[in-house]
Amino acid sequence: MKDITITKALTQHHNEMRNLIEEIKKDESKYILLKKHLDIHHELEEDLLLSLLNTNKDVNAESLESKEEHYVLNMLLLDLADFPKDNPRWMIKFKVFVEIVEHHLSEEEEDLFPEAEEHLPASQQKQLGEEFLHLKQQRLSIVMETK
Repeated sequence: MKDITITKALTQHHNEMRNLIEEIKKDESKYILLKKHLDIHHELEEDLLLSLLNTNKDVNAESLESKEEHYVLNMLLLDLADFPKDNPRWMIKFKVFVEIVEHHLSEEEEDLFPEAEEHLPASQQKQLGEEFLHLKQQRLSIVMETK
């Protein structure tokens, strides 16, 4: 996908993860797919976008908040990965996790991404979008080979 901005690429990946969440509600064994997607998503979003926004005093508060939320989500991802999926509490934990993820994704899409679009040049947004898509595909292909 040529000429896709970083915010559009990230939003598309958000939607892929929302779809995975719906699949997991029917089949907990697909959780590992979501974890792999989120691990890569957080890393790339922080490296490509948040690192730039952190240096901009007009948007660094939103950017730093997003990074802190990634930290919390990563802790919850690890907890869910280690918790037995046959335990009835697993799905309860997952539902709480989903509420937090949904809040985070919406906040990024409604607050952070518009600020990024306002403060980053269009050419840079497109370059970052292409880089995100390339790295996402590359890293997902590697991690999908492992369990």
